[in-house]
Amino acid sequence: MADEEEQKPESIWKFYFQARWQTVMTTHFLIVALYMSLFYVGNIWNAVKFAFFTFITSTEMLGLDFALWGIIFEISVVIPFLASWYAILLLPKIWRSPYTRFQKSLLTILMIIVIPMIIIITDTIARFSLETDALREFVALHHIFS
Repeated sequence: MADEEEQKPESIWKFYFQARWQTVMTTHFLIVALYMSLFYVGNIWNAVKFAFFTFITSTEMLGLDFALWGIIFEISVVIPFLASWYAILLLPKIWRSPYTRFQKSLLTILMIIVIPMIIIITDTIARFSLETDALREFVALHHIFS
């Protein structure tokens, strides 16, 4: 019983709000990641609306190019939210892992570089897919982005 309590993972909030000097950096990271998650939560709603109107519209009239651009749009519109949310969960996992301090620092720097790149690239892909002829009229007709 005592072994189970010792192996119980710490709370994510305990990681971000510790009584150490690193808390300054972790709380800033948490604030930025939470802001990005809240900023992109609207994308989830737009993806749901897009899927809903796609399902209620006759698929015979939409065509294959609509389906392919729609898939690209649906995937790329959700990734920024998921990446920013996962960043909040990933940082504590990195620092609680058995890696050396140098490896943890390297993974943290890599995460801080890669996740914004993923967010920027997928957001750009989502915006580009909306500008295609296949999706532009559909999105305007159903007021998916208002």
